[in-house]
Amino acid sequence: MKRLLAILLAGALLLSGCSVVREDTNQQNNYAEADMVMQEVNLDPSIIINPALYFLDKSKSELTLAAETRKLTVGQNERAEKRIIEAILEGPSTENYGPVADGFSYEGIEILPNLINVFLNTDSEKTDEEITIMEFAVVSTLVDFSGVSYINIFVNGVQSGYESRPVGVLQKPKGTLQEEQTKIEQRARMEKPSMDIMLYFLDRTEQFLVPEARSFQFETNDPEEMVSAVVQAMMRGPENTYQHMPVIDKTIAELLGTEIVTLEDGQAVVRLNFNKAPVAITQQFNDGEKIAALALAKTIIGFMPDINGIEIYVNGSPQAEPVVYTQSMSDELLGNNILLYFPNSTYTLFMSVERMVAQETAGYPEEILAELMRGPAGLDDKDVSPAFLSGISMDDVNDVYLAEDTAVVDFKASISDKLKGISRKDESMMIYSIVNTLTNIENIKRVQFLLDGERVESLGGGIINVADPLLKNPGIIKDE
Repeated sequence: MKRLLAILLAGALLLSGCSVVREDTNQQNNYAEADMVMQEVNLDPSIIINPALYFLDKSKSELTLAAETRKLTVGQNERAEKRIIEAILEGPSTENYGPVADGFSYEGIEILPNLINVFLNTDSEKTDEEITIMEFAVVSTLVDFSGVSYINIFVNGVQSGYESRPVGVLQKPKGTLQEEQTKIEQRARMEKPSMDIMLYFLDRTEQFLVPEARSFQFETNDPEEMVSAVVQAMMRGPENTYQHMPVIDKTIAELLGTEIVTLEDGQAVVRLNFNKAPVAITQQFNDGEKIAALALAKTIIGFMPDINGIEIYVNGSPQAEPVVYTQSMSDELLGNNILLYFPNSTYTLFMSVERMVAQETAGYPEEILAELMRGPAGLDDKDVSPAFLSGISMDDVNDVYLAEDTAVVDFKASISDKLKGISRKDESMMIYSIVNTLTNIENIKRVQFLLDGERVESLGGGIINVADPLLKNPGIIKDE
C-alpha cells in the first residue's frame, strides 16, 4: 500500500508540473519569478575521476598489490578506462609503490557486457611472472572502477597465457599476488585444466556480437582438443537464450577437425575443418558465414595463447577465397548495453529499457541522447512510448557533454518553436526521460539544459523550470 501511495503521489506531482527535483529546495517556490537567482554551476567541459590504481607495495617483503588513489582528467568522448590503463602504465606517483607495467604501451580497449578487453604492446621480452603482475594490477583496477567481472588482456595482439598455455579470462584476485600467481601456474600445467572462457554469440537483436562467460572442465590439455571443445560449445548455442542468439546453425555444420598451423608470414592460426561452412541464420546480415567465422575467431583468439587468427576449411579444403579471420575484423560488430528511460503507454511512469549499441560509442552522452530520440524499438518492452514529440531530433541539439557531475544538453533555439503548446504531461516526460537516462552515466548526478549555450527558465515556454540542473527523479520510475 505504501508503495502504491508513493507512485500515485509521484504521478500527481509529475502531472502538476511540480516534479522538478532541485539541489536547493529553498528556491522551489520562486521559480516563476522573473528575477530568480540561478545556482552557480560550472558548465566548462570536464570529466574528473578518482580511481584506485594498483601497484606493487614496496613496504611488503613479498609481492603485494596496493591501491593508490589518483585524480585523473578524462577527455570528452574518451573512455575513462583508457585513461586509467594509461595511468597504470605511467607508474605510481609516490615512492611507496613500485611499477607493475614497465615497457608496456596502450593500444586499445573494448568495453562489452560484463567484460573488458585490454590491448597492450611491448617491444621487450617479458617473463610470465612480469606479465602476470601487470595483468593482476590492471584487472584489480578495472574491476574496482567499472564493476565488470571479467578482464581479458592481449599483448601484441595475442593472448599470453602462462608458459604459452591457456589460463582463461581473468577475474579480480582474492588472495595475495604470490598465491594468485601460483594458481595461474597450476592451472596452466593441469592435465585436465578448468577455466572460464568468453564465447561470442549474437545479441537478441542479431545485430552485434557479445560475450557469454562459460566455465570449462577440459578432458585434456592438448591445445587442438581444447579448441575443439570450445567450438562444439559454441555450436550448441548460448546458455542465456533470453539475451543471446546462436551464431552457428548447428543443423548445418559439423566440426570434423582442428589444427594449429603456422603460415608463411609467421602467423599462427587455428584451421577449423567442417563438413559444411558454419553459418549464422540471421535477417540482419547478408553474409552469415562471415559472422559465424568472426565469432569463432573472437572466441578462439580470446583464450588460446599466441593465435593470430582462424581459417575455415570445408571437407579438408580451403574456401574459394581463403581468409584469415582476425580479431580486428569484428571491431564494428561488438556491442554493449545502454540504459534508457521511456514513458509507459499512459505517460504516467518511466520504464527502463536496455538497448544494445556499438561498443565503440556506448556510454557517450551524445550517443545515449540520440538513441533516446530514436524512440522505442521492436524488442523493447511493449508498454513504452516515445519520449519526444514527432519532429524533434539530434538536428535540434548543439552539443551534449559532461561538466564534472553534470550532463549538459545544449538545444538549438529552434526547439522552442517545436515545443510551443506542448502539454504538461508531454513536457515532463520528455525532460525527465533525458534527466533519468543521462544520470545513469558514471558520476553524473544532474542535467543542465541550455538554449544556444545560454541558461533559460524553460524550453519553449513550458512549465518546468530548467534554469538550474535537474536531479534524477526515481519516484516516477517503475519498479525502482
